[in-house]
Order: sequence, then C-alpha cells, then structure tokens
Amino acid sequence: MPFDLSNPFEFSVFTIVDPYLLTDETYEKPETLLELTSIGTQPYATLPLMPGVEMHHCPGDPGAHNELAVAVAARFGHEGARIHGPVHFTGVSTGPYLAPGMEPGTVLDFYDHLGAVCRDLGVRMWRQRRPSDTVSIRYDDLVQGDAFWFLNEAHRFMGFRDLPADSPTLDLIPGARMLFCDDGFEIPVVPSATYRDRADRAPAGYWQRTGNQLLRADS
Repeated sequence: MPFDLSNPFEFSVFTIVDPYLLTDETYEKPETLLELTSIGTQPYATLPLMPGVEMHHCPGDPGAHNELAVAVAARFGHEGARIHGPVHFTGVSTGPYLAPGMEPGTVLDFYDHLGAVCRDLGVRMWRQRRPSDTVSIRYDDLVQGDAFWFLNEAHRFMGFRDLPADSPTLDLIPGARMLFCDDGFEIPVVPSATYRDRADRAPAGYWQRTGNQLLRADS
C-alpha cells in the first residue's frame, strides 16, 4: 500500500468518475496533493460539495456528458452544472492548483451521498463500503460457472430450464424458469428479476458484464 503500514488509519483518498460510470480510487499518504492542472482539458472548475470534499472538472472537456457527476453536483446545490468528461473528488484545495485527498471518515460520509445518487439513477455501487452493504444482482447477469449464494451457501450456476406448461409454479410466478446448479440445487426464478446479496459475493466478472456499475477502470 502507498501509505505507512505502521499508521494504517492515516491515509487520504482520491476518486475519479467518468461519463461511463467507471471509477478509479487511490489511497495515498495524507500529505499527497493532486495537481489540478493535470486533470484534463484546462482550465478546470471546482465545486465545493460538503465539508472536506470538492469535485473538480474541466468545463471545456470534449468528452461525454457525465450524468452521475451532474446529479452529485445538484445534490449539493449546484443545479444545472455542465459537466463533461471525468470528475475528480478530493479534499478541500490547499491553494491554487493543488488538492489533498479525502480523509477516511469523510470518504464514507461522501460515499453515502454518492450511493444515494446512484440509487436514484439506477446505478449500483461497484463494491461494498461497509460489511452490511448489499447489491441488487439480476439473475440474467449470471453466466455458467458463477457462484450463486442461497441461504449463505454457495452453488455453481449452470443455467435456466423451462418449467412444464402445467406447472403450478407458473401460476404463482408468471415467466418463471428453473435456475439450476451443478450440485443439483435448483430454484424457480424470473430471470429478469433481481436478488440482493453482499457486494463481495457478486459473481466473478459481474461488474464488467453489467456495464452500468461504478467500476475501477483497471478491473
């Protein structure tokens, strides 16, 4: 890790969200400063969001409209902001062109707001922030070989099969198909529906496949 392991709680965080809802997150030493002149097409603009958090973007960026960043800005009172290309979330600027990272406690508070915006837009967070965090996984996001968790037990997903036309399950769950696994486990589900699970148990490759997650750019 880039910070001193003898002081594991002393670090700061820089986060980047681009128009395609990809994010990059770096953990640095508290004294690390981001040179804001390096973030993209200059000049840059800074929007204060909450105590300890700023958002930086370049109004002249030729990139795509950043819907998520616009919604975040509006949540903190900056309605109607024109934001294209990537945005950088940092701590409060120490002077012209330089900004530190967000402090640990501040990051969690800010990500609660970010998560609320994601829910409003139908975007799911790319990973859990707290052990209790969960994500909504679509059954038809699963591909053969994925881990499917049920009642705290993992099964290996193999596919779906149709139910008999006279199945009483179809009367109770229109559109249901049987989800089956390699160990014989099976359960009727509607493939287009979702289920909730811990974010750290999402299927391998899930975030990449769904395409609308907040996801590390290098994942």
